[in-house]
Amino acid sequence: MTGAVNVVRRLFDAVERRDAEAVLACYAADVEIREAAVLPYGGTWRGHDGALAHAQAFLAAWDPFQGSAEIKLDPQFWGDDSGRVCVLFRHRALNPTMGTRLDAPEVSIYQVYGGKVVRSQMFHADSAAVAQFLADAQPDATTTERAQS
Repeated sequence: MTGAVNVVRRLFDAVERRDAEAVLACYAADVEIREAAVLPYGGTWRGHDGALAHAQAFLAAWDPFQGSAEIKLDPQFWGDDSGRVCVLFRHRALNPTMGTRLDAPEVSIYQVYGGKVVRSQMFHADSAAVAQFLADAQPDATTTERAQS
């Protein structure tokens, strides 16, 4: 297992624990995070301020629908000596009010340099279905304003 894979593994562990400090510790100061624009936390986020804003927007969207079982990502990691890491994982949610579930595959690609993630991009198997789950679950929600630096 490469050092880059270990960095991304620590990132996923921190995300599952909802540990913002540990998440930020995995990111370079000039990190760039990209998510599908259709999502309320979508877009391009830059730097630690952007990473923190991205995490807050993600949590605002998903925390109401993710208990301890749904937080588990079940990641599988692949990496090489160039610092590129690919992760296949599950995105899960439960809307107890409506009784609907989301269990969708997602892939993310990371670039690690100097022991820190400098770039990440998430690819949902069906971004529209993920966005629709949130829209159905939170009909009065508005798109989160993005604090990008």
